Amino acid sequence: MTGTESAPRKLEQCLWDRLQQRLDQWNPAWREHVGGPATEERLARRRNGDPFSDNEIFERLLLALLSGNTRWSTVERIQGELTGPFEGFSLPAYASKTDSEVAALAPWFSERKAGSTGLKAGLIRLRDTAALLDRYSRDHGSADAYFLDALREAGGEPEDLAVVLGSSKRWKLPGFGIALAAEALRNIGFDLCKPDRHVLRCIAAWDLVEFANWPQASDFTAPKATPAELHRTMYAVRAIAEANSAGVSYATSVIWTAGALSGARLTNNELADIRTVCSPPR
Repeated sequence: MTGTESAPRKLEQCLWDRLQQRLDQWNPAWREHVGGPATEERLARRRNGDPFSDNEIFERLLLALLSGNTRWSTVERIQGELTGPFEGFSLPAYASKTDSEVAALAPWFSERKAGSTGLKAGLIRLRDTAALLDRYSRDHGSADAYFLDALREAGGEPEDLAVVLGSSKRWKLPGFGIALAAEALRNIGFDLCKPDRHVLRCIAAWDLVEFANWPQASDFTAPKATPAELHRTMYAVRAIAEANSAGVSYATSVIWTAGALSGARLTNNELADIRTVCSPPR
């Protein structure tokens, strides 16, 4: 190696560069649709210790729940109308609803072509989460305190918090698994990865996490991840982000864009090709 040549680049840097090049081939303007001022504002608030109001917490939990049942483009389309049926995102008002009152909200979504098979059950579980957070707010001063207290008990890292909120007995949010809990945390300013199916496909294809169950039934099949594998996936995305001086939430959105139907829709083999260019898989 000559004095002007650089040392071999880290795998995470190569993967990031190649991924962006692949997205450039798909749509040179893709960066305009990733991240944005609203995301940066939420991250800044959390970094600065500016708590989120109970209404904001409920609104962003609702958006996370809807994103798990409906395409995000559909959620974005109705987002501005949600304040009406959800009474200004009042946590105690929603917490006090009966099952039948919650179920009566489902037709509102159907009328806007935003319904889904699991929506009614999800909205009822969201009511249970609202009741839990409303009680915590009355006892501890805010719903935001629930997340901060759980974070301290989880060990101080947002990835650990997502696992606790999605699977533990003490801090579990009804209706929120680990991936949805991570999305909710992103919505209230925590910088972490939501390990959704497209992120899982990418991390598996790049051989950064070994998944015990990845059936590869189609070009777009995602691994069936255990909680431990979801946890490792979140940390793998954090490693990519930190190696490239990027935010974790931003890196997640870029990876998601590569795999999503509304994005580049790269197959598992196309994602694996990015890794092969950087280095042979393990």
